[in-house]
Amino acid sequence: MHYLLKQFFPPIFRTLYWYSFKYGWKGDYESFEAANKIAKGYDDQEILEKIKETTRKVVSGEVAYERDGIVYDTPKMNFSMLATLLMVASKNKNKLTVLDFGGSLGTTYNHKKNYLNELDSLHWCIVEQPNYVEAGRKEFEHDRLHFYYSLEECLQHHQPDIIIFSGVIQYIEKTYELLDQIRMSGVKYLYIDYIAFNDEDRDRIAIQHVPPEFYGVPASYTCWFYSKPKLYQYMKQHYHLVYDFIADPDKYYIQLKPWNYEGQLWELK
Repeated sequence: MHYLLKQFFPPIFRTLYWYSFKYGWKGDYESFEAANKIAKGYDDQEILEKIKETTRKVVSGEVAYERDGIVYDTPKMNFSMLATLLMVASKNKNKLTVLDFGGSLGTTYNHKKNYLNELDSLHWCIVEQPNYVEAGRKEFEHDRLHFYYSLEECLQHHQPDIIIFSGVIQYIEKTYELLDQIRMSGVKYLYIDYIAFNDEDRDRIAIQHVPPEFYGVPASYTCWFYSKPKLYQYMKQHYHLVYDFIADPDKYYIQLKPWNYEGQLWELK
């Protein structure tokens, strides 16, 4: 009986907690434009300053890892991504060029670089918002880490082997237009993780409200909860699904609806 109660009550408690709490994922908006009138956005200068501060601590070796302005002494390893990067490099004569969409000031690069040191060649290219590109180029860029304003600019300098969206794609307003551009670029592999799906057969637009513990100030972002059948239908026209997975075993909630972060590796046909 104790075991059954333990299994039964915590999920209900957690659902009610996220439903009533002012942070988390809220709303069901008609358009990105409507939600953006309420959401504060990721390009706030205070958020950038916080991320610059935590990134400096990682680069200097003061802390092991940072993500979204939070520092960690023992980072959680993303084995799925690391295995994928090593697999792609092994097929490319031990060389790897990554295009990391929305990679901040090098969060994922700094997390993975020590495991990629034996590669004969490594270029990690980040496409970000203008203020992040400017900050990255000024303070964090080096011979392996590069910052670009757009996919087109990156392709002028590098031919990526793989494109990564790590917890990013759902914040891009015109997702399918960008996916079309990526497909036309000819990059062979597309790795997506920490993507959220709606349990209905439609794309849902919500706002993620982030507590000030992350950036020092409250933040909020417009985001998609995609229709999984719709996204997979689009992707399978152009890509083979190599594998998909649950990116995070913890359940999250949008109002009373639970969901998991998921991920996939796609290979261009």
